[in-house]
Amino acid sequence: MIQWQDKTRFRVGETAFRCYDWMFGSQPSTPDEYFLQKDADMVRDYARLAAEISPQQIFELGIWQGGSCVFFNELCRPKKLVAVELNEERIVALDTYRATSAQGRTLTPLYGIDQADSATLAEILQTEFGDTPLDLVIDDASHFVDETRTSFNLLFPRLRPGGAYVIEDWAWAHDPVDDPAGAVNLYPEKEPLTRLVFELVLAAGSTHDLIRHIEVDSHKVTVYRGERAIDSGSFNVSDLCLPRGQALLATSVDTRP
Repeated sequence: MIQWQDKTRFRVGETAFRCYDWMFGSQPSTPDEYFLQKDADMVRDYARLAAEISPQQIFELGIWQGGSCVFFNELCRPKKLVAVELNEERIVALDTYRATSAQGRTLTPLYGIDQADSATLAEILQTEFGDTPLDLVIDDASHFVDETRTSFNLLFPRLRPGGAYVIEDWAWAHDPVDDPAGAVNLYPEKEPLTRLVFELVLAAGSTHDLIRHIEVDSHKVTVYRGERAIDSGSFNVSDLCLPRGQALLATSVDTRP
């Protein structure tokens, strides 16, 4: 259960956290206080999601300061949580948590892992989870279309029916930040992650039993797994929309120069 100390600080059990706020920006995690690059509304949303699906097998893409995977590990109390990170530098506060907390033994961080490396991710899945389905996937990694889609195509089929796949920060190309022109200048060479969100919505309409439903807010998109069996070796969400959906995607605006 989350116990709020003020508008940005809270505890889950004995572990202290601080969430993101525009006033103080990002902070490093310490063993005394783990930092999340998520605001208070996102923390509350995740608490509701955890209560809804009770995830016991969790896969997280992106570690950053380590606060997020510690948060999910404490909030959900899973049997296993595996988190991967492109950066090869270990997070000292996260190592401390794993060494000093009983719950920390269920958390496995892996560094130097590219979310677009399907072969390595598949090997990690087999090694860490075997044939056990995932309950929850959180993608807070690159936020780029191809990389995010590659991870989704591999991991979504591994979710159990009713499990949830969360893609964070999908709206980075549309957020005005402090300057109305700021978002336009963010990653100008990259296609907005919005394209993948469109693909997911179209796939939900075209398949019915593949995606149970989708929730979209300004921070994230949450995709709930349907009942249909999926061949993980050939699954590609981009191929699921019907011709009229494909026509919409073909005519959507690409903001790359």
